[in-house]
Amino acid sequence: MMKLPLMAGLGLLLCWPATARLEILQRQVIAAISSEPDSEGADVLTMATPTGCGGTTLRMDAGSLGMDDAEYAAMKPQLARRIREKTPLLVSLDGCPRPGSTGEALVPVIRKLVGCSPSLCADGKARLYLDENLFPQERRRAPYALVVPLPPGKQKNTWKVDIFTAQQGKTLRMATHVDGPDYVHGNRVGGYTVYYPNGQIEKQVPQNARGRQEGESVSFYEDGTVQSRSHWRDGLPEGTQSDYHKTGQLREASEYRNGARVDGKAETFDEGGKLRTRMTYVGGKLEGEMLTYYPDGTVASRSVMNKGKFNGPSTFYYRDGKLRSSVNQINDAPDGEEREYHPDGKLASLRVYSDNGVLRSEQQYDAKGVLRVQRQWDKRQREQGSFRTWFDDGKPQQLVEYVDGQREGWSRTWGEDGGVEKECRFVKGEGQGCGK
Repeated sequence: MMKLPLMAGLGLLLCWPATARLEILQRQVIAAISSEPDSEGADVLTMATPTGCGGTTLRMDAGSLGMDDAEYAAMKPQLARRIREKTPLLVSLDGCPRPGSTGEALVPVIRKLVGCSPSLCADGKARLYLDENLFPQERRRAPYALVVPLPPGKQKNTWKVDIFTAQQGKTLRMATHVDGPDYVHGNRVGGYTVYYPNGQIEKQVPQNARGRQEGESVSFYEDGTVQSRSHWRDGLPEGTQSDYHKTGQLREASEYRNGARVDGKAETFDEGGKLRTRMTYVGGKLEGEMLTYYPDGTVASRSVMNKGKFNGPSTFYYRDGKLRSSVNQINDAPDGEEREYHPDGKLASLRVYSDNGVLRSEQQYDAKGVLRVQRQWDKRQREQGSFRTWFDDGKPQQLVEYVDGQREGWSRTWGEDGGVEKECRFVKGEGQGCGK
């Protein structure tokens, strides 16, 4: 990576590191630099105001800044001039160190020094940048930010956390408390609230002293309608868990005991409150017959479940009760024949499966019963034999012959008048004098 020299004015002071690191950024005026290095050979700097880790002392050396010794030595006189002139700089830390083995506070290490610009130095607040999951991330990739150091919470030995969008800095994403002054190493306590960009609450989650979910958690749609309610005890679901449609109608309610779903019948409902599915849970998994319904209450499908997977025949129906399709399944994969029917009962398609859901052959028929498509494959899903299509009147439309997934033999295309429009013979996938 090219090393850039110390620039005058508001330009770049020190180069950015080659690899991404956790970042705490803050506009700072450096009040002083030690005349002698510390016991580990690092320079100790005193800030004019407290840092994002608390305290006013930071340390740095050539290695922490990603520079070689010559570059670091050339930079220090220019930095000294900035200190004398009290020029604000953007200081970057890769996190706050945890206390040492004897409890003593360790001095944070500077990773970058950058000349201030209006966008980066709007105020003197230190910010820790976070990703979509609210884990630390470098600034350029982070949608969220947290002002540090954290202020004390209302409860003893807690610290308040308010995470905002990184760009605007005004839209609250999450509010919570942690059990330590350092967000990175602290644990959430007392619960947390997540917000949508419009300020509406997205989720409220209570937690016990150990940071585990405890009590009723509620999620909301963006318009404020309740999306779900769940009850927890020491981090495990307990009692009634309910999900709702945007209309406010119940989608599903389930019961949990000691973190496991209670065995028995279960039902789901559509947005209008009509029964959608009926099933049975045994040992937390679907077992036996599962039924789905149309809004008028007629059966839309019947399936056989075993240990949470489709095992056995599944049949699907039109609204008038006529058979729409049927298939047998083993561990969620189709096995044997799958038949689909037109509304008048005529066969619409026939597919054959083997070897855990591998499609072996297919025939498609139009509403008049005319065969329109015929194809077949081997166990490795390679095309085999003749692939054919027909026009509405039953006349041939196209023929392509395959062997082991390659064109082998004749390929022909016919017009609606029955005349051959194009013809070519293939050997191992290569056309023999077919032209372009």
